[in-house]
Amino acid sequence: MNTVELAPGIFHLQGGSNMGLVVREGKGLLIDTGLDEDAARRALRFAEGEGVGLEAVFLTHAHADHHGGAHFLQRRLGVPLYAPALEAAMMENPVMEPLFLFGGAAPIRELRQKFTMAPPCQIARIVDAGPLEVGPFRVDVVPLPGHALNQMGIAVEDVLFCADAVFPAETLQKHGVIFCADMDAALETLARLPEMPYARFAPGHGPAYGAGEEIREICAANRARLEEIRERVRAALAHPADTDALVRSVADGFGLRLTTATAFFLARATVLAALSSLERAGEVKAVVEENRLLWQKAV
Repeated sequence: MNTVELAPGIFHLQGGSNMGLVVREGKGLLIDTGLDEDAARRALRFAEGEGVGLEAVFLTHAHADHHGGAHFLQRRLGVPLYAPALEAAMMENPVMEPLFLFGGAAPIRELRQKFTMAPPCQIARIVDAGPLEVGPFRVDVVPLPGHALNQMGIAVEDVLFCADAVFPAETLQKHGVIFCADMDAALETLARLPEMPYARFAPGHGPAYGAGEEIREICAANRARLEEIRERVRAALAHPADTDALVRSVADGFGLRLTTATAFFLARATVLAALSSLERAGEVKAVVEENRLLWQKAV
């Protein structure tokens, strides 16, 4: 784990999935908990090394790689967990993540592993956008929907922990199709992010970014990738196609080899987000022919 102090007492704990730690008056506020117990233990060791006990944990969204360690911290310390409403419901009932990936049916075994189904945790307080007081901490909760429907960031002074609102260039290059639940909301969040009044932006993956050109550049790259995915879906509808055919077309277009069911379902969710964006714009529609659901251009 690489630890970067972004401002006095404000730390970005960078690893596979980043966490944040804010230290004030001998107490710590942890932001996200990583994928599993091991990640949470590393964060806890760092906090203890700073001489602080955890006052609370803020969880930005209900993807397993960001709240998978919360169960351990809650069991070990009894620390209260804070989360947005919809995300909280999924954290308390983590089968909901593989459930929606699998179309609402009981999910297959592969979708019930730790990368898509974290241990359950109990949320002590539901948070909404706006100021929030937690012990000695005075923070602002910032809506950042798109990657997850109710994703929220948390701003501490001039640092915004912005969750998965933005991915680093390495992730864009490696994965091609980045996960997205609501493409329109994600594009709007990416447009707003560089205009927010913060000096540093600390995402859930990759490095932190400075205000100005740094955050504008990476947000532009993320917007371009989402728009490219949507355009590839649009282009694939020269003829009516079902969802699986569109997933294959988009994956082929990015040179991806989807070798697991998990990878397929994650890519499929993003393709569906592109389709719902196009449907809202009046460009595509769903039709059922010969017991097949097909997507086709609306005009």
